Amino acid sequence: MRVVALPASQEVLNSFRAGEIVLLSGFVATARDAAHSLMLETGQIPFNITSMPVFYTGPSPAPPGRVIGSCGPTTSARMEPFIPELLSLGMKIVIGKGDMSTKTRQLFQKHGAVYLAATGGAGALASTKIKSKTTVAWEFLGPEAVSILELDEFPVFVAWDLHNGSIYQGVYNDTE
Repeated sequence: MRVVALPASQEVLNSFRAGEIVLLSGFVATARDAAHSLMLETGQIPFNITSMPVFYTGPSPAPPGRVIGSCGPTTSARMEPFIPELLSLGMKIVIGKGDMSTKTRQLFQKHGAVYLAATGGAGALASTKIKSKTTVAWEFLGPEAVSILELDEFPVFVAWDLHNGSIYQGVYNDTE
């Protein structure tokens, strides 16, 4: 397990290995279905997509005395229609939940991007690793608005690395 400061260099991304646990510290952008659609429709990406990871989450409102409410990952496969264009714009790190298609994995490889998996069902615990939250676009979307989160050793697994490694390889065959 190692701590990785964001933004992460391409050298750091190249060093990741599928299955490795990484603790992320720094800034990430949140985006889900509606925000992805608006980014591509308007041509406006309200954060630096080349240096800031995209976290597929829709945090719940902050309870009194907290920065954020529960903040767990959402299913990454729902974002697949938007991923090719965002990768072509320079997206390098995605944080989400669950596997995606082989075609999408090949696109990540082609663009030198990595996919990190956050633990589903642990959003309340994950929220304790978030130091700040600032909504930067489309506040009318509520939890699906684009926000910038400051992470402090936020735990993720390397799901897909740049060496064709995947934590999901063999899972489907083993369960048939």
